[in-house]
Amino acid sequence: MNFSLIHHEENNNRLILIFAGWSTAAPLYADIRRKGWDTAVVDDYTDLRLDPSALEGYKTVYLYAWSLGVWAASRVLSADSITMAFAVNGTLRPVDDRLGIPEAIFTGTAENLDERNLRKFRMRMASRAISPEALGEGARDVELLRDELLAIAGSKEPAKEPPLRWRRAYIGSADRIFPPENQAEAWIASGSICEETITVDAPHYIPLKSIVDATIPDLDKVGKRFEASGDTYDLQASAQLRAAGLLAQMAQAAHTRPHPRMLEIGQGTGLFTRIYAPLLDPESIDFVDIYPTPVIGACATERYHVGDAETFIESGGRSYDMIVSASTIQWFRNLPGFIESAARRLTPGGSLVCSTFLPGTLDIFDSFRPSPMLYLSKTEILNALNSNFGEVESITDSVELTFDSAKDALRHLRQTGVGGAFGRFGSLRQLVSSLEADHDRITLRFNILCFRASSPLPG
Repeated sequence: MNFSLIHHEENNNRLILIFAGWSTAAPLYADIRRKGWDTAVVDDYTDLRLDPSALEGYKTVYLYAWSLGVWAASRVLSADSITMAFAVNGTLRPVDDRLGIPEAIFTGTAENLDERNLRKFRMRMASRAISPEALGEGARDVELLRDELLAIAGSKEPAKEPPLRWRRAYIGSADRIFPPENQAEAWIASGSICEETITVDAPHYIPLKSIVDATIPDLDKVGKRFEASGDTYDLQASAQLRAAGLLAQMAQAAHTRPHPRMLEIGQGTGLFTRIYAPLLDPESIDFVDIYPTPVIGACATERYHVGDAETFIESGGRSYDMIVSASTIQWFRNLPGFIESAARRLTPGGSLVCSTFLPGTLDIFDSFRPSPMLYLSKTEILNALNSNFGEVESITDSVELTFDSAKDALRHLRQTGVGGAFGRFGSLRQLVSSLEADHDRITLRFNILCFRASSPLPG
């Protein structure tokens, strides 16, 4: 295996890990980068040895495996090394008449591989957006690629334990390499190892950048949207206000000492702060948000920090009696990691009190986005809390907002900072037209989880 670190900055502890499609190499993925993340590409599956030190030092690892990279990743990576995994046009059985590439086609490709047939193969992979030559940039010569196919066909390497859990598998409806029906059956056969599949109108090659962009939030863009909504947020944020009210009650119940030292994540306009501060009478509040927010004036000592809250929590510093956050942590890239870090920043007996959104939130837009939002399930969140805290309490709620038109619904989202690109449609007009063709009225659903976790476990 070749491991190439193509984008790297000192102190980055998050990694975008690409397991490349067969006959492609690192140059194809050079456009995949995110602020605060390194990017690495793995290719050449002739042997399945990956230096275990390659992932050392990374707290968060997002895996994007394409084509035969799906099988290869399952053979060398275990679930405990990966934060989130995405499969793209591949299966765990690369040579299989029912669950992968039909054996006759795979064997025929390997035995008859030459420059001409390799180009024909890449033409079947490609789309209008990319040429066969671009797909092969930097790849090894045809003899080595043939050896790789033969090695894969003959491999008896078992899957790693614990096995990778795939958050999502993307299936291209026009895939001419891995038949789409085989992919669908393969992921059904895999059982709970894959959480969901999404069929997209695409050939075998799907630009991985589009999937990375849709699954790792661009915090700069998110911050600008929320900053722009500052004048309208408090009047329009009905679901967020409901969550803030429930959360304030939980925080009051967790209030075990007078005048707590607090940290609030994602304070924004101060909507939640103004509810809990009179109830708790904090001694001090540290605020951290991804954009400069107005001074709230909820207590005598307030400190404002602009930046990534996950990094802020990980970096150490002050300890707090209570860490709170309303309708923010659904944007986090590694929520279990945040929970673990928060437990370390709390004083003995301190509490983490947060609200987030659950799967099904804003699901009316799922078919319009290139990749639906990655809301963790209640079970996943509670498992992380129970692993780090001694006492955990949670409540769920749901809010539905109905609008007479798609324009009104989208205006509401924009006024609360939630609106963003929906990818598949080229313009707002197209999105509105598509929504209104299927719905007389537009209902936005928000599934809310509020939790309180207290008494961090030792260590």
